[in-house]
Amino acid sequence: MNITEWLALSLALTLGAMSPGPSLAVVIRNTTAGRPANGICTGIGHGLGFGIYAFITAVSLSILIEFQKPIETFLRIFGTIILLWISYTFLTASNIETYANNEIKSNHYSLYKSFSQGFAIALFNPKILAFMIAVYAPLIKSGYALIQYFYMGLLGTLIDGLWYISVSTFLSKTSALKFLQTKSDIMNKAIGILLALYAVGLALNII
Repeated sequence: MNITEWLALSLALTLGAMSPGPSLAVVIRNTTAGRPANGICTGIGHGLGFGIYAFITAVSLSILIEFQKPIETFLRIFGTIILLWISYTFLTASNIETYANNEIKSNHYSLYKSFSQGFAIALFNPKILAFMIAVYAPLIKSGYALIQYFYMGLLGTLIDGLWYISVSTFLSKTSALKFLQTKSDIMNKAIGILLALYAVGLALNII
């Protein structure tokens, strides 16, 4: 991958991490119901789970491409279509308060439990899998070394983990949390538009 592709991947991963949703709601819940350390552990767990998931997804896609050369173009087109669908879901998404209100609150959270919750939601959120396929499919080419996919997963871990750690550290204050909740609709639409533009750029490269 060249520097442009790495930058494009970084942008897509950043937009995905910033999008309001169940993952963000869990991080905020654990921060406010427990303490900042709980939110940080949740963010670390989520980042690690995301990175492992990203690595497995990238390797799986590369195997498909390696043994079925014609599938490479299909995966690129399919990934672009999924990315456009994800963009649409962001543009029509509910406010983060909808997610937050569905979460069970507790005043007693261990750091391990917070970590495991972050890790689990990264692995079992189908939206994250769809997002990974959409982002990685257009970028993966046959012949990449295994270390390349490790770096892809590591990049996902760093971006995702650092974002949620930042949220738990700087946005857990009452005023900041209120602002995040009230402005999440705007955030969703802005991210949806940017993802749509990213998908259009990928489509032009395929053509």
